Amino acid sequence: MAPGFYVGHSEQFDLRKYNLPLLDYDWNRQQFVAPTLPGRLVPKKQIKYDVALNRNVPSPVCNTSFLDHYIDTGMLEESWQLINNITTIYPGSDVSGGIFLYPRQAMLLVYLVQREVASKVPIGSRLETVKPFRVCETGFGSGHSAALFLSSAPNIELVSFDKFDRPYQSATFSALRSVYGKRLTRVVGDSCNTVKQYKKTCDFLHGSSLCKTDNIDLIAKSPAGATLTSTAMSSLTDKSVYFGKGGQWNTLKKGNCIEDIVCFGEEKRKLSADLYLANGREQTISHQFCFARNTGNCVSERIVASKGQKVASKGQRLSKRRQWRTDDFCNSWMLKTPNIEAN
Repeated sequence: MAPGFYVGHSEQFDLRKYNLPLLDYDWNRQQFVAPTLPGRLVPKKQIKYDVALNRNVPSPVCNTSFLDHYIDTGMLEESWQLINNITTIYPGSDVSGGIFLYPRQAMLLVYLVQREVASKVPIGSRLETVKPFRVCETGFGSGHSAALFLSSAPNIELVSFDKFDRPYQSATFSALRSVYGKRLTRVVGDSCNTVKQYKKTCDFLHGSSLCKTDNIDLIAKSPAGATLTSTAMSSLTDKSVYFGKGGQWNTLKKGNCIEDIVCFGEEKRKLSADLYLANGREQTISHQFCFARNTGNCVSERIVASKGQKVASKGQRLSKRRQWRTDDFCNSWMLKTPNIEAN
């Protein structure tokens, strides 16, 4: 019930060099949990959030190993290893792919999140007074992206929308909840419906489900200036739910809902046959991903009212936003987007 071995599929990190976190089985909840938390065991009273340290977030270089300039990669790797220890218990269960497949995207996501968190934190603030920064993702998968976001800053709250109908998902959610506490929450159900019904505001958006409306709904749940991110599972020109002709991003672009679109090519990776995206065969992938800004033109009236703002008229912006510049990113990673008008 609690294996002491690791069978992994991550090409980015050699997780075997870390001590394996043991698993306990909670018979009441019928879930695996981690009795020992990954990462450095530091007494809570010694943990300090140095806001000044995070205010000047360095621009990423063209090197994915630069991730350790932003976060404790040791704790992240241990969290991912904990996930792998659980998913290997369920062979043949179509294990979802994860952000570990995309080292460039992982680094840029952390960079953008930390930059946005830093811009909202007053100088001299203490962690207990800092407002939570809510990241909303559609598609929990195995939990790799959830661990990445929660490792980005101590005031991150991660809300994951997913059916949680794969046999390992509740177990990995419980294990990560034991690591990150109540900062990790979930909304169970079809994200085509649950995102629409969600009552809170999202500060950062990560669309990663097969729902054909989740990105549109996420934009409606976030204020002007919020970042939207998604991955193209094949290319930016295929008939996917996000990009290509008729995809959600084109709908959002035509509706003047998003702007400052920038897209990137990922490193080539070997996709293990047991991953959901592999369709039962090992293959080499080179996926792509994009970032965009919420213009505020398509924010729901409820969220606008909750912030004391007026609904924007066509072509009007709700608030000033700091736009990213092309030199914020590695130029060799960037792509032209033929079906999405990019800056």
